[in-house]
Amino acid sequence: MKNNAVSFGDLEFCELEDRFGSDNARVILRTLEQFEGITERHVAKLSFEDRLNNVMSVMKDNIRYQTRH
Repeated sequence: MKNNAVSFGDLEFCELEDRFGSDNARVILRTLEQFEGITERHVAKLSFEDRLNNVMSVMKDNIRYQTRH
C-alpha cells in the first residue's frame, strides 16, 4: 500500500487483516460502511473484499459530490 492518502482505494482487505488482525479489519470495514450509510443487510452476502471495494467506491463518489457543492 502506498503512503499517499489519496491512493487508499487500492487497499485490499487482506492488507487490513495483515496489519490489524482479522477481527479489527472487520470492525474497520463495518465502521467505514456505517460512516457512509451502508446498511449491513445490503452487503451481508458479499465477501469482505467486495464489501471493502464497495465502501471505497461509495466514499470516492461522496467525495466527488461534496467537492462540487
